[in-house]
Parts: sequence; C-alpha cells; structure tokens
Amino acid sequence: MKTGAYLINASRGSVVDIPALVNAMRTGKIAGAALDVYPNEPAANGEYFNANLNTWGDDIRSLNNIILTPHIGGSTEEAQRAIGVEGKSRYLFDATYTPSPTPLTITSNLTQAQAIVVRDSVAKFIYSSLFDWLVEIVNMGLATDEVLSRVTSFIGVLDIYGFEHFAKNSFEQFCINYANEKLQQEFNQHVFKLEQEEYLREEIDWTFIDFSDNQPCIDLIEGKMGVLGLLDEESRLPMGSDEQFVTKLHHHYAADKHQFYKKPRFGKSAFTICHYAVDVTYESEGFIEKNRDTVPDEHMEVLRATSNQFLRQVLDAASAVREKDVASASSNAVKPAAGRKIGVAVNRKPTLGGIFRSSLIELMNTINNTDVHYIRCIKPNEAKESWKFEGPMVLSQLRACGVLETVRISCAGYPTRWTYEEFALRYYMLVHSDQWTSEIRDMANAILTKALGTSSGKGMDKYQLGLTKIFFRAGMLAFLENLRTSRLNDCAILIQKNLRAKFYRQRYLEARSAIIVFQSATRAYLARKTAQQLRTIKAATTIQRVWRGQKQRKQFLRIRNHVVLAQAAAKGYLRRREIMETRVGNAAVLIQRVWRSRRQLRSWRQYRKKVTLIQSLWRGKLARHEYKKIREEARDLKQISYKLENKVVELTQSLGSMKAQNKTLVSQVENYEGQIKAWKNRHNALETRAKELQTEANQAGIAVARLQAMEDEMKKLQQSFEESTANIKRMQEEERELRESL
Repeated sequence: MKTGAYLINASRGSVVDIPALVNAMRTGKIAGAALDVYPNEPAANGEYFNANLNTWGDDIRSLNNIILTPHIGGSTEEAQRAIGVEGKSRYLFDATYTPSPTPLTITSNLTQAQAIVVRDSVAKFIYSSLFDWLVEIVNMGLATDEVLSRVTSFIGVLDIYGFEHFAKNSFEQFCINYANEKLQQEFNQHVFKLEQEEYLREEIDWTFIDFSDNQPCIDLIEGKMGVLGLLDEESRLPMGSDEQFVTKLHHHYAADKHQFYKKPRFGKSAFTICHYAVDVTYESEGFIEKNRDTVPDEHMEVLRATSNQFLRQVLDAASAVREKDVASASSNAVKPAAGRKIGVAVNRKPTLGGIFRSSLIELMNTINNTDVHYIRCIKPNEAKESWKFEGPMVLSQLRACGVLETVRISCAGYPTRWTYEEFALRYYMLVHSDQWTSEIRDMANAILTKALGTSSGKGMDKYQLGLTKIFFRAGMLAFLENLRTSRLNDCAILIQKNLRAKFYRQRYLEARSAIIVFQSATRAYLARKTAQQLRTIKAATTIQRVWRGQKQRKQFLRIRNHVVLAQAAAKGYLRRREIMETRVGNAAVLIQRVWRSRRQLRSWRQYRKKVTLIQSLWRGKLARHEYKKIREEARDLKQISYKLENKVVELTQSLGSMKAQNKTLVSQVENYEGQIKAWKNRHNALETRAKELQTEANQAGIAVARLQAMEDEMKKLQQSFEESTANIKRMQEEERELRESL
C-alpha cells in the first residue's frame, strides 16, 4: 500500500499536509503563535514541537502502511516503534470479544477484512486524538483563565462542509451531508423563517416568500426511528449487519411512506435520501462497522502502555474531550421506552453517529446563541480551474443553497432594524430640541420625517414602521450615520465657536474695562476743570441775570397795571351793551311766542267746530238714507222681522266690539288729555321760568350764551308741544268719527 494511503485517500479527496501544518505551528502562523505547552519556558515550546510534531505526520502515515500478512513485516515494526509499543504489535491483529453481560472472554483471530478495519480504526483514533489535542492546546493559548474571567463574548468562524455526492457514497458522505442538512436548516431558519416571521410579527407591509424547508429530511435522519436511530439499533446487535439495516429502512420508509426517502430500483444494499441539494444514493457497506468505529479495549490498553510520552499526553487530552462528547451524547440520547431498564440504556457505548449528532446539536445551540453571518462559497467548475465558469453548475448550487431566495429577501427586505428607543437615543440630535418628547414613537417619527421623509406608499423604499422596531432598507443606516456625523460635527463646530467667542470676548471685555477706567479718570479730571470754569461763568451770569430781571420786572408791572385798567373799562361797557341787547331780543321772542300760541289755539278751535258740523250733516244724511231703506223694507213684515233679527244680532255684536273700542279710545283720550295738561303745566312752568330768567338776566347780567341755550331749549319744547297738540287733534277727530259711526 502506498505511503499515507489512508490519510491521502480521504473522503473529500484533499491531502493533509502534516509538515506544512507543523511548519505553521513552529513559525507562529496558527493563532498568533499562542501554542504554549510550557508557559514558563518559551524556548522549550519550539523544541517540543520540533522534536514531536515534525515526525508525527510520517508516524501516523506509516501505521497505515502496514500490509496484513500472517507474519510481521517491516511496516509493522516501523509502526510499533513510532507509537512506542515494541513487542506488543500482535494485539493490533488479535481481538477479544466479551458478550455482555456475561464475564466470558472469547479470543479469536481476525480476518483480513476485520484486521483492516481495526488497523484503520487505530490510525483514525490516533489522528483524531492528535487533532483534539492540538485544538485544546490552541484554545488554551487563546482563551486563558484570565481571558475567560473578563471576556464573555467571542467571534467564531465555522467552515461548513461541502455537500458530497460521489459515484459511491458511504457513511462518511452520509455524516457530511447530514451536517449540511442541519446547517442548511439553520440557514433557512435565520434567513427565511425568522426574518419573515419577524416582519409579520411587526405587522409591516411584506409579502411572504416561499422556500424549501428541509425539516422532514432531518426528521428522516435523526428522528426516533430515523436512519441514525435504526443504524444505532443495528450497530448494538451482536449479529447486526448492513443488509439488515437497509431492510429495516425499506420496511419503515419505502413504498412512498416518506417523501424524502427512495428505494433504488437495483440493488438491495443501497438507499436514497432526497437532500436539499440533490438526491444521494448511499451504499450500506461498512455503515455498521464505521458507526461502531471504536477501538477495542485491548488496543486501548496497548496504546495507553506506550513508551512515547508525547503520544501518552495526546491520548490523555483526547480522552478528556471524548468524555465531554460522550456526556453530551448521553444527555441528548432518546429516553428508553416505558418498561425498559434504564441501566441498559446508560451502559450502552455511544456510537459514532450518536456522537456526531450530539456534536451537531451542540453546534446548533452555539449558533442559535450567537449573531450569525453567512458567506456562501460556490464552486465555479468541476475541474477546479481558475477563470472558468460553468453557468448551469453554479445555478444549480445557487438554487440548492437557497441563495436565490436569499437574494430576493435581501432585495425586498430590510436588513437593518432598530427598536424605537435605540433609534431615538441614537439619532435624537437630528431634530430640534423643541421636538424632543417623552413619547419614543413620536420622537422616532419626527426623526424619520426630518431625515428621510415619509415612507412612500407601496414602495416603502426607505423604511417601514413596525410595532416595536423600525426596519430600514440597505444603505439607509449609512445615510443616517452620515447625517448624525454631520450634525455632531456642526454641533462641535458651534461649541468650539461659542467657546472661542467667549474666550476672546472675555479678553475684549477686560481690555475694554481697562480702557474705560483710564478714559473715565482722564475725563473726570477734564470735567472737574471744565466744571470749575463753568461755575465761575454761571455765577457772573446769574448776577447779571438777576439785576436785569429785577429791572425789567418793575417796568413790566407798571405797564401791566395801566393795561388792566383800560381793559376793565372797555369790557364793562361792552358787557352792559350786550346784556341790554339780549334783554330786548328775549322780550320780542316772548311776545311772538305768546301771540303765535293764541293764534294757533283759536285756529284749532274754529277748525274743530267746522269739522264737527260737517260730521253731523254727513251722519244725518246717512241716517235719513238708512231710514228710507228701512221704510221700504217694512212692507214685508216677515222679511223685515227676519232682517231685523239678523240686524239686531249684528248690531249687538258690533256694539260689543264698539264698546270695547270706545273704552280703549276713551282711555287713550284721557291719557292724551292728561299729557296735554302736563305739557300745558310744563309750558306754563317754562314760561314762568323764562320770565324769572329774564328777570335774573336783567338784574344780574347773565351771559348771552347761556340765555341763547335756554331759548333753544324753549324752542324745542315749543315744537314738542305743537306736535303733541297735533296728535291730540288727530285723536279727537278719530274719536268723533267713531262716535258718529256708533
């Protein structure tokens, strides 16, 4: 067998370059040279890795070079020297089998095929232990106790398995594709379900995008009676075989019992699982042995008795890691059915499939507790050549990985989201302080309206408002950050400007204050000097002013006395003449008023007498005419009687209404007569008062203006009296007409 055949012929076809790995560790390119096996002796670390790791790649590959023959060959001796088990190599090809729970030990020789499985198991176990030890060393160097005590978060990078589909697919491809299914489900949960469920939960305008859910496929693999469950059940049977495992699968899922499981048309040792990427047909050959994949206890005792200190240290570190995996597998294992003994389930040794499933569950828990960011790697061509792009192949990968749906959500979705409180606390400075409120939602709406405007109808091209969060399109957060940075820069410039202004203003005020003090002292001296001069001039001016004033006042008083005497004589003459003219005018007015009153009264009485005569003549004529008509009607007694009765009724009714009207008119006439008497009495009183005022004016010399006002008032009263007299006459005439009509 070719050197390193097992490690080189790995399932993915890639070569593990052990010397390159050791060189990277030695040069410090792994984890920043944080691999410190001897923390207190840095120099010993290099010697340690140079002395051990540099040779271990060839040692593990030499173990795989063993050619199985009935005799021990050179490869066997080389391998036993490498792992430090000289003289014990026969245990690598013998095995003891102890049927549980009996203490019987059966020792039997292995067949060549079984020996190959054991050889490969030992090689993979040592290589896996070396890998676990290396990871522990790296983690110890990166995450020391001091770092773990003060750091609670981390950044992890997960290299997702590539989906594998070969001409012949075995247990390794099954595990890798199972891991891909779990990671694809997590991707769907993160990108599709959780994203769109949050949109719906926040009640924003969103159209749900359909995607392919691979949960039934995962249930098919890891369910209670799934592929892994049936595989573990068959692996624990002493006589379990791959054929029986496939038969159970066909029995449970064939004949269209599960949409993600298919039974191949040819061959009884294969089964097909419809993965999210493509349908993969697995050959069951080796599934049971690979799932068991455990190193026999006799081999473990040989390895633990190794004389190689480095291998012993690696095995101890790997044993601690495996104990954690076994504990995790036991905690995630399916509980036994009712009636079964729990002790049997606890004592079962975990299978490789169970450990792999447990590690996947733990990985999913870790991913669910972190903020995940995905990077999809697409294979451009099958030949893995540069600058070669195969469109159909890339398109199938994009469809299988759900990238097309992801692009649709990214284009239509809102990658950035903030709660209202976080958004308001982050961008409150974008609006004026007058718009700051304690209502966080109103505050956020004001900020969005000021920065981005209102969200436009169906497009929602910038943002959408949810129940508890604000969802932004791609690029909007950067735009808001630019606005915030610009606003903070403006505020910083404003603060700097005000501080500089305050500093220089203070210096200016100090200089100005000093200048004002100097100027005030100078002006005070000049003012005192000027004031003394002004006081001297003012004293001289005051003396001159008093003397001249006294002289002019004496002259003024003398002239004023003469003028007052002349004015008094002239005013007395003019006032006496004016009073005399007023008296003569008032007497003439009084005579005219009395004469007009007498003439109007006489004329009114004559007019009333004539009206009364005319009314009596007219009523007599009407009465005679009525009398003639009555005489003519009296010829027919019955007719006259009937008419008279009607007339009597009408007259009676008219008389009643006329009496009521007469009473009303009589009362009105009485009121008017009373008013006339009152106006007459007032008129007489005013005439008497006028005479008294005339007398007083003649005696005391009342001013002409006051007398004229009294005359105007007398004229108004005279006019009111005449109007009242006219109204009384009209009412009397109406009264006479009514009486005549009655």
